[in-house]
Amino acid sequence: MQIGIVGMPYVGKTTLFNALTKSNAETGNYAGRIGANIGNVKFPDERLEPLAAIFKPKRIVPTSIEYIDVAGMAKGVIEKGRMDVNLLAALRNVNALAHVVRVFEDDNVPHVDGVIDPKRDIENLNIELALADLQIIEKRLERLGRELRTTKTPSLVHEQELLEKFQHSLESNIPLRETEISADEELMIRGYQFLTQKPLLLILNIGEEQIGNSDSLLEQLSEFAQKPNSKALAVCAQLEMEIAELDDEDAAVFREDLGLEESAMTRVINLSYELLALITFFTGGDNEVRAWTTKRGATALSAAGMIHSDMERGFIRAETIQADDLIRCGSLAKAKEAGLLRLEGKEYLVQDKDFLTIRFSV
Repeated sequence: MQIGIVGMPYVGKTTLFNALTKSNAETGNYAGRIGANIGNVKFPDERLEPLAAIFKPKRIVPTSIEYIDVAGMAKGVIEKGRMDVNLLAALRNVNALAHVVRVFEDDNVPHVDGVIDPKRDIENLNIELALADLQIIEKRLERLGRELRTTKTPSLVHEQELLEKFQHSLESNIPLRETEISADEELMIRGYQFLTQKPLLLILNIGEEQIGNSDSLLEQLSEFAQKPNSKALAVCAQLEMEIAELDDEDAAVFREDLGLEESAMTRVINLSYELLALITFFTGGDNEVRAWTTKRGATALSAAGMIHSDMERGFIRAETIQADDLIRCGSLAKAKEAGLLRLEGKEYLVQDKDFLTIRFSV
């Protein structure tokens, strides 16, 4: 899974990136540079170690998330052609966007628009992303117009109608993530990778003195967070970056003193999974214990394909149990004795925190 970190200049995007990835990317002047910070985060589920104790594998493989932190997108950057096309291309390939919105006050870090106004910043970035999508739509509509003068191919006519619908939505300040389309239409335009169609995670970057007031700050921006395919949370990126530099024990004590139950990394990842309708399932054996990420509603057959194409091709059945039940039993044999191990077919819908053993023959 890839998440692109976007926002206006000097809102703390790279600070958040460092907090999430435990990196030391340059902050402050980064907004003016070309290029992206890329970091991969291993997110070990608390069930992995107990599962490993059962199977004693050679390795443990947690899920991972890649964060791409791009330079700040100031107002007018798209219209004036000042946004690096390579950065836009990188953003089009991510699964979701994390929009860092500045709420913190700091006289040493002036806001590019003079005063702190989260609502204005959200609306301004939405406009920039919409303009980037409109540029693609307008170019494609121009080509379609020429092609349809010679032949009225039904698929091209449908594509033209859909893009005109998208064009109207964007010109009406409605992101494409809020525009309803059919499954067939989704397949038709998937290759465009429109930025405003991507699920959006709003991250309010607050000051340390605002931590106790984070719920109120989120409520003030609920009109954005409650829109389709959108979620929001508040994080003190500067503080979280400092905590990320500590060892685990000291970090836990620090968070407890501040009343923070989880790290920014954990909170952002959990909300990202919720936003993208993702679940985790596990597999295990002598070689490895691994956590896998898939879409909610995935079948046992598609899960088998994620593990290995031979498993999908020769699928017989899936032996299934909730990971917590397996950990409590201590082994698959004892879980079977307790009647907790189920046999499921290829159409079984994998549940969050399932442990799967795929039986197959090729």
